[in-house]
Amino acid sequence: MRRTSPWVLLAACLLSGLAETGQADEMSAVEHQRETIYHSPQKPGFTSWVGAWTMPDGSLMVSFTQATGPVDGRPQAPKEVQHKLTWPPPGHPGYDMTGLDLRNVHLRSSDSGKTWRQVSADGFKSCMNGVTNEAQTALADGSILRGVFGFYLPYDPNLPQTGFLQRSSDGTKTWSKPEVPIDAAKFSTWPRRIRVLRDGRIVLLAGVASAPAGSQTRAEFSAVVEPALLISSDEGRSWNSPVPAILAEQRGGWTEEFDIAELPNGDLLTICRRANDTKRWQSTLKKSDDTWIAQHAGPSVLPHSGQPELLATREGPILHIATSGIHWTSDAGQTWNKLNVPGTAYYPRSVQTNDGRIFVFGHVGGDDAYGKVDQSIVMDSFRLVAADIAVTDRKLLPADTLVAERIPLGELDDYKPCIAKLPSGELLLTAFHQHKRDGNKVMEQTLLFRSSDGGRTWTGPQPLDMLGREPYLTVLKNGTVFLTGHLLAQDVRNEWGYTTGFLHRSTDGGRTWQSTRVESEQIKPKASNHTTRNVLELADGTLLLGVDYDGGGGPYFVWRSTDGGQTWDKSQKCEPKEFKSQYGFFGGETWLWQARSGKIWALVRVDSNELPIKDRPITAGNDQADHFILFSSADGAKTFDRIRDLGDYGEMYMSLLRLQDKRLLLTFTVRDLNPPLGVRAIIGNETDDGFEFEFAHDRIMLDTRTPVGKYQGGGFGPTVQLDDGTLVTSYSYRGEDDKTHLEVVRWRVPAHQR
Repeated sequence: MRRTSPWVLLAACLLSGLAETGQADEMSAVEHQRETIYHSPQKPGFTSWVGAWTMPDGSLMVSFTQATGPVDGRPQAPKEVQHKLTWPPPGHPGYDMTGLDLRNVHLRSSDSGKTWRQVSADGFKSCMNGVTNEAQTALADGSILRGVFGFYLPYDPNLPQTGFLQRSSDGTKTWSKPEVPIDAAKFSTWPRRIRVLRDGRIVLLAGVASAPAGSQTRAEFSAVVEPALLISSDEGRSWNSPVPAILAEQRGGWTEEFDIAELPNGDLLTICRRANDTKRWQSTLKKSDDTWIAQHAGPSVLPHSGQPELLATREGPILHIATSGIHWTSDAGQTWNKLNVPGTAYYPRSVQTNDGRIFVFGHVGGDDAYGKVDQSIVMDSFRLVAADIAVTDRKLLPADTLVAERIPLGELDDYKPCIAKLPSGELLLTAFHQHKRDGNKVMEQTLLFRSSDGGRTWTGPQPLDMLGREPYLTVLKNGTVFLTGHLLAQDVRNEWGYTTGFLHRSTDGGRTWQSTRVESEQIKPKASNHTTRNVLELADGTLLLGVDYDGGGGPYFVWRSTDGGQTWDKSQKCEPKEFKSQYGFFGGETWLWQARSGKIWALVRVDSNELPIKDRPITAGNDQADHFILFSSADGAKTFDRIRDLGDYGEMYMSLLRLQDKRLLLTFTVRDLNPPLGVRAIIGNETDDGFEFEFAHDRIMLDTRTPVGKYQGGGFGPTVQLDDGTLVTSYSYRGEDDKTHLEVVRWRVPAHQR
C-alpha cells in the first residue's frame, strides 16, 4: 500500500527541567548566526516587508519590496490618490513611494541558506510599501500563492481595490490575474498571512472591513478593520465567509496584524494587536467541526514589536518571533519563556526546514522611510536545543539533566521504531503503520527510513513488501541485516489462521530481503509462534534465534546458523527452568546476550501475575504487572536457569548496547502504575559472567512525551552509538491527539562519577 510522503521534520526541540510529569521548563537556541543575504543596488537602500516559505523540494524562498530612485524631485501621487490613502501620513512624509521603481524581489536558496540567487523582480506602482510579499506560500504542486493589498495599488484601474490573490507556476517569474477571495461588494480585505493546516486546508489571515471595496479611505478602513480567517479546501480556488478572530463584544480598535499557530487538538492560538497598544493580545480559536469559534482575547505578556509572527515547530513548542526577542510556549500560550537569542530584524518571517533549522528573515536599518536609513535583508538561523533528558534518583551520573536533540519523523500512527547502524555508518530505522480494516481486521505495513548524517535527517518511508509487526533490526559484524517480527492472526494478509513469526535477511543494507516464516504445522497445527527480538551473533560467528510456540505454552527451540543465516538448524529444543508466563520464554520480548565467559543470557519479559517479583506482590494486571527476569545458560542455550529479577513492575521492550567505553546501556519502556510512560535507560557494567545494572538509581528519562492518562504510547527505545560517541535512540509516543508519533533523540552518555 502506498502512503503519502511523511513530514520529515527534523528540528531539535529539547526541553529542560523535565520532571516526572514531563513538563517542559527551559529551551535554548544553538548555532545562532546572522548574515546579510541582500542589499539593493542603491545606497541607501530600501528593502522591506519580507515573506518566507519553503518549496516542496526543500529549498527556501524569500520575497520583499525594493524601492530605488532619487530621494528628491520625484512626482507626487495624484490628489485623488492622496485623499484615498490619507496621504501623506501625518508625521511620515518620507513614506511616499510615488515615482520610485518598486519591485517584488524573490530570492531562492537550494543549499539551506548558504547561497542565494534572485529568480524574479516584478514591478508595480504604488505610493506605499507593504503591497505584497508577506502573504506567500507554496502549494503541494509547487505553485506559489500570494496575497496582495490592492488598496495600495491605485495607479492601475484594472486591479481590485481590495485584497486579492495571485498564482505563479514558474517560481514567481510570472503571475496570474487577480483572484478576489470574498465578495468585494460586501468586504474590503488586506491579506497578511497564508497558512497551511495539517489537514491540507489553506487559511488566509486577513484584515476584513464590512464595506465595499474602494468605498473607504485608508483611515476609514483602519478604524473598522477586524482580524478574520478565510478558509479554502481547494487550494485557494474558493473561500468560505470570514471567520471572526475576535468576539463580537470585543470588536473595534484592532489592526489587521495578527497570526495563528495550529495546536495539536486543532485549536488555533492567535496573537494580534490593538491600534496604539504597547502589548500583544492573544486568544484561542476553538475548533468546531470544520470551523473555529472565537474566544475572549486578553492582553499577552509579550510586548508589541513590529508585526506578530508565530511559528509552530512540528515537534511541539510554538515560537513568538519579534524584533524585541523570541519567546516560546509549550502550553498553548498560558506561559511564555524568553529564548536565548537576540531580537530579530524588522517585521520578521520565519520557516523551519527539513534539517530542523529555523530561519528568520527581515530587514535591518529601522522601520524608517525611504531615503534616510540604509536597509538590507538579513537572515537569522538557529536550532532549538535543551536539556530535556532528566536523570532521576541520581547517584553516579554527574548531572540531573542531559542535553539532547529530538527529531520527529514519519506520519501519525506510525509505531514502535527500531534503529540500527550499518558498518558504513548509515542508519536504518524500521517502524510499522497499522491500517484499520472492517471488524477487527488490520493491515500492518513495515516501513524503512535511512539517515546518512547521524539521525539528523531521514529519507523515507520506504514501504517494505514483507510481513510482520514490531520489526526489530539486528546488524552482524559483516553488515548482514536481520529483521524479526510477527504477523497477527487478524491481519488481512495472514493466510495461515494464527499469529506467526518471520525472520527477514538482507545482505545489501536493507535494499532487498529474503524471508523465512516460522512454521507451526510440524510442531503443533495452527499454534501461534514468536521469535526473540534480536538475532545473537556468538563470538565464533554462530547465530542463535529463540522460537516458541502455542502462545507461550511451548515447546521452545533455539535455531542455529553457521553460514550467516542462509540456513538454520531448527532442531534444538530449549528447557527454561522455573518458568511460566503467558508470553512464552522467547515470545515475550526476550533479549539474548553472550557473556565473556561464553554463557548465554536471556533477559525475558514475563507476566508478573504468574511470575511476580520475589517478595513484592502486585495486584495490577495487563502490562502494569510485567517485569524482567534474567536467565542464564552454560550449555549453549539448551537449558536456562533462573538467576534473578531485574527492575520493577511495568517494564518491557528491552535492548542492550555495548558502549565504546565498555559499559552497557539498557533501554526499556515503562508502562508503570505511576506516570510518566515512556522510554528509560540505565548504564551498567559487563562482567566476565554477564552484566549488572542498578535499577534504583540514575534512571535516564529518554522519553516522557506520552501525556498522563494515556495507557500506552509505544516506547521501544533501541539505541545505536555513532563513531563520535553520540547516541541515537528511537521510540514512539502517544500525543494529546491520541495518535502515535515517531521520534529519535540524539544524546551523549555521561561518565559516572567515581
